[in-house]
Amino acid sequence: MSKLMDKQAAMHDFWQKHVLDRWQYDLIEIDQRYSEQKAGIENGFCQAFDALCTQAARQQEQGSKGEIHTIFFSFLRTSIMENSAAYRLDAHDENWFLDRTECTVAWEADFIFAPLFRRMTELEQVKSAYARKITSMDIERIKQSEAIKYHLLAVEFMKSMVPMLLECPGYRQMGKSLKICLLAGEYRDQCEVLYAHPDPADKETNGAGA
Repeated sequence: MSKLMDKQAAMHDFWQKHVLDRWQYDLIEIDQRYSEQKAGIENGFCQAFDALCTQAARQQEQGSKGEIHTIFFSFLRTSIMENSAAYRLDAHDENWFLDRTECTVAWEADFIFAPLFRRMTELEQVKSAYARKITSMDIERIKQSEAIKYHLLAVEFMKSMVPMLLECPGYRQMGKSLKICLLAGEYRDQCEVLYAHPDPADKETNGAGA
């Protein structure tokens, strides 16, 4: 790198040579890891979900929690900063975020995020060639930006697991609204619907037009 390169030019060069589209090469590793550890990954996810629902059912028996209306799978940027792929699962009654009885468990999506963390560690070594124009703070910002791509992969995995989640003993035991939703997104932020309980009225309408 030229010593005359300014900060903006250095960042552009760094991004083009060491970051741009590199995440796509991680897809092969993620897919391979999932194939090799499929049973363990899926069981771990189901166990976390089952533990959440069992906790909610216990709180309902104690009278401190109402019917569950939403289960939220939260992407935690603070955990990404610590090279941890922790997701927070929360069960809320009709009070949503104002639900005063916390019901939460953690799940680790390491099989998806491990390549990201490794790449960022490698970038820490590469940055030395840029004469201090690329800092660890810059790499942290890159990691947060790139992490969204891996989060989207995690959401697709969660969607694929919904049929198994709905069969968990804890979910069946837990008291829940007829309109329960499973959602995924950043903590207390925008989210995507993983599952919404079908409305009987919608079923009848759809059937009539079939």
